Amino acid sequence: MTASQDAAGNGRSSHGRALGPASGRVLQTLTPAECYDLLSPGGLGRVVFSTLDGPVALPVNFAMVGQTVVLRTGVDTQLASHLDCKAGFEVDRLDETLSEGWSVLVTGHAVRVKKEEQVRHLEMAAHLQPWAGGARDVYVQIMPLRISGRRIRN
Repeated sequence: MTASQDAAGNGRSSHGRALGPASGRVLQTLTPAECYDLLSPGGLGRVVFSTLDGPVALPVNFAMVGQTVVLRTGVDTQLASHLDCKAGFEVDRLDETLSEGWSVLVTGHAVRVKKEEQVRHLEMAAHLQPWAGGARDVYVQIMPLRISGRRIRN
């Protein structure tokens, strides 16, 4: 998105929406506790990991178990072949009509859950049903090292 400024320094987005001081918008840095609260209902996010060809971001549905992000994938997926490594996870919710929203970024390690008792615990705690078709028998946990977020509101 590009922006232009008027003589008073107030901007307009490429969509014609006001930006800057006149807009009354506030950009707020979220605390880790606020970030976890926003993630707690689960939903749709993006898992990000590195491949030999560069970074990949995939949409996935997720659940939270405590402060851990839980995903399910198939054994033959690109994600399954890049586990046990550093990963990012991003979730946002936007209201384009009000020009408000939030974004949370988790960085940590994506690990395949291998122990049967851990898988059973996640099945019971997460109640995660994959949106994608096919078998999704690989449970993945993203163990956070850092969490950050921002919210913009009027």
